[in-house]
Amino acid sequence: MAGFTLDQVVSEYRALRSSVIRLWLEQEWQVATHQIDDLVRFNEAIDQALVESIASYGEAVESTRKMVLAILGHDLRSPLSAVTMGADLLLRSKQLGNREKSIATQVASSGQHASRMVNDLLDLARCNLGTGVPVKRETADLHFICQGTVDEVRAGHPQAQIVFNDTEKVVGQFDAARMAQVFSNLMGNAVRHGDLQKPIHVTLKRDRTSVFFSVLNFGEPISPEAIPILFSPEGRYSSYSDDKRGETVGLGLGLFIAAQIVAGHNGKIDVESTWEQGTVFRVSIPIL
Repeated sequence: MAGFTLDQVVSEYRALRSSVIRLWLEQEWQVATHQIDDLVRFNEAIDQALVESIASYGEAVESTRKMVLAILGHDLRSPLSAVTMGADLLLRSKQLGNREKSIATQVASSGQHASRMVNDLLDLARCNLGTGVPVKRETADLHFICQGTVDEVRAGHPQAQIVFNDTEKVVGQFDAARMAQVFSNLMGNAVRHGDLQKPIHVTLKRDRTSVFFSVLNFGEPISPEAIPILFSPEGRYSSYSDDKRGETVGLGLGLFIAAQIVAGHNGKIDVESTWEQGTVFRVSIPIL
């Protein structure tokens, strides 16, 4: 039954049972046709009630799941903000010893990581509830944003060789913070899953109507079976989402959220991955 929904399975079962009952009664009991029809209709009524109950229960479970995700993500923001703010205040204190500063640094780092996961959770909840990832356009230079993201990734992963193919300004109507999230997610994936003995190539360019961004890394490719579901939160490719170097990578929603942000800019994102050519994520967005 692979590829069938629950409703389809139940419908197939109903049709099969009706046919079997009709044939069995005609051959074994020689029941009148109108009696057979009554029995078949009775069974179909029971089956229809079953289908409606399953659908109603499924909708209730899904609605509850979406609402819990939204509430949980929203309610976790305040305590996490308090934790990160407290850790930052401690780090500014001149009275802390080296051990205490090390602990405060760890708390701040963990708080920031947890905040990013909560933000991802909220974005997932928004998509589940049908509102999508919010995109607020304003005049922004993507070159400046991309350069800043490259610098941040280099600072966080000094072992990585990131080659940024520089370009001129790319000014248009974009959500600057969200586009920085796209750049960071794609570069972070390249660092975590690529062969760090080889450079990671980041490219940003434009033509008259669109901007094009790509990240290329080498290493173990993504399997062809995983690529169609790579940007889906339910079917994300676990062996690609999980970091193989032992680092904490969060909820594995980065590619899904990146795709949603790109879609919110009326753009598209795709990926190609082979041993010979490497893994390249490409983003194209119209310039407004």
